[in-house]
Amino acid sequence: MKRISDIDYTSEKVDVIVFRPFSTPGGNYVYDRETNSILSLSEQEYESFVRLYHNEQNEHDFDVLKGFQAKGYCKSSVLEEIRHPQDTVISFHLENRIEKITLQVTQNCNLNCSYCSYGEMYKNRPHANRVMTFETMQKSVDFLMQHSTNTPEVNIGFYGGEPLLGFENIKKLIAYVEQKYPYKKRTYSMTTNGTIFNDEIIHFLSEKEFSIVISLDGPKELHDMNRVFDNGQGSFDKIMENLLFIKNQHPTFFEKISFNTVVAPGSDFRCVDDFFNASEIIEDNVLNMTIVSDLYAERQASYDELYSVNYGIQRTKMLLAALGYIDKDKMSKLFRTDMAILSRTYETLGKMSSLSKISHPGGPCLPGVKRPMVDVHGNIFPCERVSEESDAMRIGHIDTGFDIDKVKAILNIGNLTPDECKQCWNFIHCNMCAAVADNLNKLDKDLKLKQCARAMNNTLIQFATICLLRENGYTFEEGKYGI
Repeated sequence: MKRISDIDYTSEKVDVIVFRPFSTPGGNYVYDRETNSILSLSEQEYESFVRLYHNEQNEHDFDVLKGFQAKGYCKSSVLEEIRHPQDTVISFHLENRIEKITLQVTQNCNLNCSYCSYGEMYKNRPHANRVMTFETMQKSVDFLMQHSTNTPEVNIGFYGGEPLLGFENIKKLIAYVEQKYPYKKRTYSMTTNGTIFNDEIIHFLSEKEFSIVISLDGPKELHDMNRVFDNGQGSFDKIMENLLFIKNQHPTFFEKISFNTVVAPGSDFRCVDDFFNASEIIEDNVLNMTIVSDLYAERQASYDELYSVNYGIQRTKMLLAALGYIDKDKMSKLFRTDMAILSRTYETLGKMSSLSKISHPGGPCLPGVKRPMVDVHGNIFPCERVSEESDAMRIGHIDTGFDIDKVKAILNIGNLTPDECKQCWNFIHCNMCAAVADNLNKLDKDLKLKQCARAMNNTLIQFATICLLRENGYTFEEGKYGI
């Protein structure tokens, strides 16, 4: 973060200039927030920007700054007010443009995973023997259809607990949707632990072209450390048996299955990586890797140095593969989505001439529009990742509609920290949503500020990685080497 304020040089005033210098082994750079650009610097220019950044500038440094300003960069910020650009039209989106709805089919689960967001580690409700009634499921779908008239295609997602425990109601609901809304283009999705598949379920999900996310944490010894049935027995063997059957009997459907891998504390990252790279069942499926979340956590998960070392090695192999120094088959499958994330960040850079007077940090989605979740009681939440115990995140009910004040509070999370946000170099690329500020009763400024350093560090790593790749000949525009 940088603010240069009320500096008088050659009789000119600089109100607020926001930038961030950084370097890689091959170059020196400064990120200019106002134009969302990364600029290459000489060694002397970099030293000047570092001194400016730390308020240790001299007269020569001002001359360097003025040179960049003459080219249209590093000018005074025009940002005056923190307000999301969709603030004035969010009501229209909620009434007409909902894209997806996720139904909490049940709060029950047949597994008892150690790091589950509904376990003792988190400030959330526990697994419970509550199910969404078919009437609530119908109302939820009706709510989606009534609020998506300007959306050409909608997605209906099924979540839990373990949603396949409510398979009969899922079947009935889809029949209801097809009978009542045949004109509406729709897709279906589900997050499942993969243990309850049988012939009927697989055939149905395949016929309806479901997109499925299955949780699988690596080889048997690691997966079964955390993902166990209520009796303590591991779930790995059952999942792999089901996957092999699906791949043999429904290969087209199998291609649409993606996997979410949680690398828990104490897991050997190398074993997880080796498992997915060597698996003859999971070959080209999409893999997403996460660590145990500390969102709403009663205690933080602790990862050892070995995890960091092995993670760094595999990330380096990803970069080497992108540059063509090693075959892309040598790269960990767990890192393939990282290049897509870097490409998306690169594509946003340099696409604006100046930040607007009224703007908002980049983190929040459109709550209630992009991926609202309806719990078993009919309460609406922004998504399935927030706590169901949070009053701040309960943004409505399918019987009464949205609480627009709560929606706007979540949308405009930057208003918790307006002064800090106005001066933050990570303003555009900030990935913090309102959940980081949720104390279950209200949105809390101090909770949000605690996460700022992490958010800035993540962005800085992305910037440095993009520059490092370009220094070594990688062309994002071409998607070099197909990674």
